[in-house]
Amino acid sequence: MFLFLLLGIAIVGVLWDFYYKKVWIKDVDVKLWFDTDALYAGGQTKLYEVIENRKRTPLPVLEVGFHTKKELDFADTENTSVSDFIYKRDVFSILGRQRITREIAVNCKKRGHYAVSDADLTTHTLLYKKSYSVGIETDASIYVYAKMTDVSEIMTVCERMLGTLQCAKRLYEDPFAFRTIRGYTTDDPMKTINWKASAKTGALMVNTFDSVQSQKVMIFLDVADTGILKQEALVEENIAIAATLVRKLLRQGIETGFAWNSKDSGEWILPTNKKSILIELERMLADYDAAKGTTAFSELVTGKKETQEKLTDDTLFIVITKNPDETLWNILKIQSKDYAILVIETVYRGEQQFAHTKEPMPNGMRVLVREVERV
Repeated sequence: MFLFLLLGIAIVGVLWDFYYKKVWIKDVDVKLWFDTDALYAGGQTKLYEVIENRKRTPLPVLEVGFHTKKELDFADTENTSVSDFIYKRDVFSILGRQRITREIAVNCKKRGHYAVSDADLTTHTLLYKKSYSVGIETDASIYVYAKMTDVSEIMTVCERMLGTLQCAKRLYEDPFAFRTIRGYTTDDPMKTINWKASAKTGALMVNTFDSVQSQKVMIFLDVADTGILKQEALVEENIAIAATLVRKLLRQGIETGFAWNSKDSGEWILPTNKKSILIELERMLADYDAAKGTTAFSELVTGKKETQEKLTDDTLFIVITKNPDETLWNILKIQSKDYAILVIETVYRGEQQFAHTKEPMPNGMRVLVREVERV
């Protein structure tokens, strides 16, 4: 009798395993998504896990696993392991026709583009005799933009230099800011003649316009870190400075351009006041990976002749670098004959800055040293 009981249990177990293998994944839906698609470094968001079992058969054990870049910091470290990536595996017990939602707090400490990848579901049969797994698709991802840093001192110097430029340069007439009509002089171009007014008065009359000041900034960012001892904190600070300056300058209506020496950076973004480029730049900087490599920064600042020709001489160059070597310095001195230049050099606190920055500056050139704490 006892043998028949054991045989019956064994048969039931085999049949259950066969049935469970066929139906466990049926009508099971798992979704992962972040609470927001972008935020600034230092912020916190949530990762949502939603597991729904729409059939009657329960799932006594269901594991949801995935991995992402290790720089993403999960506040709940349970069932989490870290190596080259951070691996997280959460365990659920879900009844038939049940839905479970779990919120996982995530601290976004470092700039980057983070995507949840290699997500999978795993379940186990009775007594953990067998396990079954299946991969699931997920598009959960988040951009962590470069942190917002204090650039008040830089902005003060920048505004002073822009003000000096405007005093030194002529005023430009705005063709959309009509002011009045006056008599023609030999210095007026023919295109300004108002022919209707001239016909009425019997004398040549010209349109006059209010003048506007052109304010333009071109930011050059150096992300090269080629030394034996890496200085990642300085590179990250440079990226944060550049991103914050772009935000502030555009919000003030100043036409802002951008160029950097990431190997896949492409062409310069010439000065513009379109705020739509801000998201493009922030995502581009978030995507940057030092492993992609860099190009020569001195060649970037020199630029192509046809690109340089598109800049006006009232453009302020802002050069952000931790590597102001002699080659770059000589190029900047030559450039300072045509443009005002503000150099921002980042160094670790207490370290000696580049010797050339202590030399007398050419007219229209300034250097600010930004000290950064070692991490």
